[in-house]
Parts: sequence; structure tokens; C-alpha cells
Amino acid sequence: MKRTIIKNNFSAGELAPTLYTRTDIQQYSNGAKTLTNVIPLVEGGVRKRPGTFFLAEKAGAVRLIPFVVSSENSFMLILKAASIEVFNPRTKTVVATLVTPYTAAQIPDIQFVQYRYEMFMTHKDVPVQRFRSSEDFTNWEMAQFGFAHPPLDSDNARSPYRKGASSSKELGRKVTFNARAVPTWSSTTAYLANDEVKVVYTVAVDGWFPKTVTEYYKALLDSTSKNPRTEPTYWELLADSGNDVFSAADVGSYIEINGGIIKITRFIDENNVGGEVVKKLDSTIEAIERSWLITPPAFNATNGYPRCCTYYKQRLVLANINKAPNKIWFSAVGGNGNFLETTDDADAFSIVSASGLSNSILFLEAQRGVVCLTSGGEYLVDSTGTLTPTTVSITEHTAFGAYPVTRPERIGGELLFVQRGGERLRAISYRYEVDGLVSPEVSSLASHIGEIHGGISAISYQQEPESIVWCVLGDGKVASITFNRDQEVLAWAQHDFGGTVLSMCSMPTQLGSDRSFMLVQRSNIVCLEELSFDAYVDSQRSVTLASLTVAKPAYLSNLSAYQVNAESIYEVSFIDTGANIEFPSDLLNSTVNFGQSFECVAEIFPPELNQNPLSSTFDKAKINRVALFFNKTLAPMINDELVELFTFDDNPMEAQKPYSGIHMLEAGAWNDWYKTPLIISHNKPLPFHLQAITMQMSINER
Repeated sequence: MKRTIIKNNFSAGELAPTLYTRTDIQQYSNGAKTLTNVIPLVEGGVRKRPGTFFLAEKAGAVRLIPFVVSSENSFMLILKAASIEVFNPRTKTVVATLVTPYTAAQIPDIQFVQYRYEMFMTHKDVPVQRFRSSEDFTNWEMAQFGFAHPPLDSDNARSPYRKGASSSKELGRKVTFNARAVPTWSSTTAYLANDEVKVVYTVAVDGWFPKTVTEYYKALLDSTSKNPRTEPTYWELLADSGNDVFSAADVGSYIEINGGIIKITRFIDENNVGGEVVKKLDSTIEAIERSWLITPPAFNATNGYPRCCTYYKQRLVLANINKAPNKIWFSAVGGNGNFLETTDDADAFSIVSASGLSNSILFLEAQRGVVCLTSGGEYLVDSTGTLTPTTVSITEHTAFGAYPVTRPERIGGELLFVQRGGERLRAISYRYEVDGLVSPEVSSLASHIGEIHGGISAISYQQEPESIVWCVLGDGKVASITFNRDQEVLAWAQHDFGGTVLSMCSMPTQLGSDRSFMLVQRSNIVCLEELSFDAYVDSQRSVTLASLTVAKPAYLSNLSAYQVNAESIYEVSFIDTGANIEFPSDLLNSTVNFGQSFECVAEIFPPELNQNPLSSTFDKAKINRVALFFNKTLAPMINDELVELFTFDDNPMEAQKPYSGIHMLEAGAWNDWYKTPLIISHNKPLPFHLQAITMQMSINER
């Protein structure tokens, strides 16, 4: 029995070994057993993955971050220990080098959010930093961000047992705040631990001369009617007036009194400070004991600094300090440095995520609200109308948990994040039918990739020319996902760039393809390289041969070289002496491209010719003929045999042009159906694009 089968769809990508027997699902027909160093295309076939252009050696570089003001004004930040290099991808030059407080170990954990010409960076052990440029991109700055009004630590607020009063109540006025004298103990007053009182009494001197004595006591326990002089269990005698109300450390803290707020700007003495009214007081009437608060800033070395940041509806959003890992702070509208909380609609506010699955907030992303990814679940901060201090709410939507190492990546209306455990990828998005967020798995068909490569450590999205999600894997290899929801394409493939990939970064251009860059470590040398379909080798260099001997980079191996001449592309020979590359004399003064070659492999499943529950497992099969549909391809191989693409019109003495069209082969021998080999590969520094393959098979039932 003869059958003719066409394979023109790789939209399911490389399938996990656990799916090799699922001949009953459409993904078996649309997938492949192995896809290495090829990109599955939305249009149907597979093509050679982008090679890389070598740009520079970057000793100590750890991470790449995009800084995109517009498609024509995009830059890349190269992060090293204690420094940032600002790289211009159009001129391929470093335009500025700035000092940073980050160590090499801290750089992978930096989170960032950009709004036009400024970018905020957060790390749990470092104060919030702001990177910014001038509008003409001639001046660059990296510095600690100065809050006009920082978030406050209400848990550590002090409520002194003193009366207090401000010299003015008007907004913006410079004032003096006075904490009155220590109050006299009263038997009818309820005292709390740490309250301070004075006791005044008289004693006779020499048996007849009266003397007034003043003693100060601090409460050890809550009490009422416990005389400090006779109840040492409840009161401690102090040597002097006791704890000072204010200290120099209170500068930067806030006093909440009489419905208003005063920012402390100057320390005068233990009972007096200078400040500025930042929220108008209702009055200057003296406030009674414990009715006013001294509240310190929330961010400091003891409490920690924000781990997460994002930007939403003109508000800077920060979250997760060591002391409050579930707390989120929203700035005032249009005031990135103003976190002074009131009930006014445009002012700052804070909110806490709290449920049985709520853990530390790991990431914040703006999407129909602020998506909060924790290690236990996924939450959304939003409101039914305008987002204000009185309308904000936080709701749990899914409960998969996020991996703390990998920063999420937004793709259209979806947010890709790595599931807790580090090996699986999910896409969180809003669904109208459930009126909430859902997080379907993206890696279900290729779950083996994260498992065998130590998880997914970074994600980067390149929208053009192909819609590709690049995933840096735990062992330095790379996976790609051809991502197109409209055409129902989620196709995984694996890639080896001949080194350990540390970081990847993509950014738009004004016209044409997005530009994608990587840091790749090759034999302990970190290289900055650009991915491009115009490069047919990795770490490609282009040299004009003024001399036939070219120095060979010590960290490159398995070299190949090629030339491009008009529409022709052809491999050129050379001698690798170890330290140098020697080209033949006929190439003198010509331009040669050389770099590290790689092999492309597409291994196809044997086609299931019966309808479930029937099976071809026990059949004998033979591939009689194969028709390969190529687009601009040279030197492909099938089952390790080179496919010659010369036609009668080609001159074998001239450089060959890439071939487009159908090529027929006679092939095959009888074998078990499940052992029928069909491997298309390519290992030359030349173009490769397979659109489809048609097989005529003979089937004999046993």
C-alpha cells in the first residue's frame, strides 16, 4: 500500500518525549522530534536560526537591559559590577559609563521600570536608583532616587506620652514643633508600657526644713493607680528626665498631629524640632498625650528596600521590603517621589496582599491593573473606577506561583512568567468569559526543555522579523518560542550558540526588524553579539584581506568562512593553524566572513497513517520518494546525505545562488514503521529554509 504524506507545518514545535506516542493529537502531526538551531515559522516551515555578529569583548558584563524612549531612540544598558555602560546600537559605541552601587551578584536581581527619559531600578539591599538621560541623549545620570515624601513605616511609629504643639498649621509653612514637659503622675490615668511621668513630693531636711524632690519614672507594664514610688514592678526610676522625645535620627520622619502632617527637617533638641507642614493641620491646639505620632520612613537598611517596581496610571509603584514583603506602595499621580498617604483621590496610598496563598511579592507588571506575582499566586490590584486610595482593591486570580529568578516578559496582551520551580512557562492574561486573569501553560508540549537545561533564567521578546520569545536556560543554552496566538502557533526549539549565554535583550527599530543582542561567555571571555538572520555563523567577523593571515580568536572553535557576492553565497576554504587563519591567495583584498559554525537539525516523527485507535506500530515502511520544498537554501542534508541542488541551468564552475523550489529524491529501504528515519540537517555557513516535505511511502502490514 502506498501513501503520500506532506509535512508543511511545524506549529507545535519540538515535542517532549512523553508525547512521542500521542499520535491521536494534532500536535503530533504539527510537531517534530527534534528542532535544534532552527526556527519554526508561522507560515509553516523551518529556517536556520539567526547567527550572531561579534561586536565587542565585555569583560565583567553580567546583564543587558533595554532603554527605549522611542523606536528611533533606543539604547542598551550593559551592567557590570559597580558600573553601567550605555550602548548605542545604531553606532555600536558606548556613549557613557556610569557608576552604580550594584555588585555583580546583585545585578541579576535588579528590577526596573522605564517612563520616557528615566528608569527606576530596585533591589532589596540597595536604595532605589534612578537612571535618566537628557532629551537630546547627550547627558546621562545614575543616582539614588530622592523621595520628596517617602513611604512611611507605620508599624514603627512612636506615640510619645507628651503633649505637643506646632507653631503653625498652614500648608508649606516652616514650623517649630514642641513636645511639652513630662506630665505629672496621676492615680486616675491609665498608663502604657514606656510612658514617662514625673513625681513631685517634699521631704524634711534635718528633720524640719522642707525640700521639693522631682523624680522621673518609665512604665514597665500597663497600669492604673500604681504609685511609681511604691510599685517597682510597674515603674522604673530614671536618672534624669528619661528618653528624649526627639533625636537627630528623626530628621526625615513625619509628625501626624491634629489631622495634618509635618515633615521633620531640623533637629533642635530633645523636645523641639523644625519642620515643614506638608498636610494642613486642623488647628494649632496642643495635642494631648499619645494623640500624635512620629513615623519614620519605611525604606532603610534595617527594614530593607523595595524589590519590585512598575509604573501604572502615572503612579510609580514599589513593593516588597524585608519587613513588609506583601505591601505595595503607589505614589501620588504624576509625583514619582511623593508617597505621602492621604484619602485624596490623586494622593499616594498603600495596600497589602493577604490570603492563604499570599507570599512575598516577586514581580509587579502593569496590565489592566497591577499584576502581582508571588511565589504562591497571582493577584491583580485594580478598582471599579478611577484608581484612588478609597477604591483600590487586590484580588487573587490564579494560584500557580512565580519563579523568583526570572523577570516576566510582556507580549501583546499577555504576560509570560516562569512557574514556581523554574521549568515551566505560563502566560497570564485577562479573559472576558471569566472576568479575570487566567494563566494557561505555554510549555506543556515542550516541558522537557526547561527540565533538562536547569530551568529558564531569562526571557526576551523579539517581535520582528519573526515573533520569537527567546528563553535563556539555566545551563547557558537557549530555547525559542515562535509565538503567534492569532495563528495558534506556540512552537519551541532548542539552540546552542557555542558558549554560555548570560543575558539577552531585544529592542525596536524605526523600520524593519527588532534588534536582539546577547552576552555570551566563550572560554571565559564575555562577548557582546547581535543576532541576525544575515549572519550564517556565530560570533561572525568580517575582514577585508589585506593580508592572507588573520589572527584567530582563541575562544572560537569549529570555524567556517564564507563570502557573499551579489546573489551568490559560498563557503571558502582556509587553514586553521591554531593561532591564525590562513586563506588562499585568490582571496587577497576580498571580504570574508568567518565565525563558529553550528548545525541545524529537524527530525520528523514517522507519520501515523491510521486513525485512532488503529496504529501503524507493527507495520513495515519504506520511503520511496521525497519531495523537499526549499526557499533560498544551499547544501541541505537528509539522513546525513548531502542534497545537491544544482539544476541543468546552473554552471558548476560558478558560485551557486540559493535555491528556491522543489527537489525530488529517490530514497529508502524497508524498516519498522517507528524506525523510519527522516532527519533534515544543515551544517554549512550558508542559508537554509525548509518549507515542506512530501513523502511517498510504501506500507506492508505484518
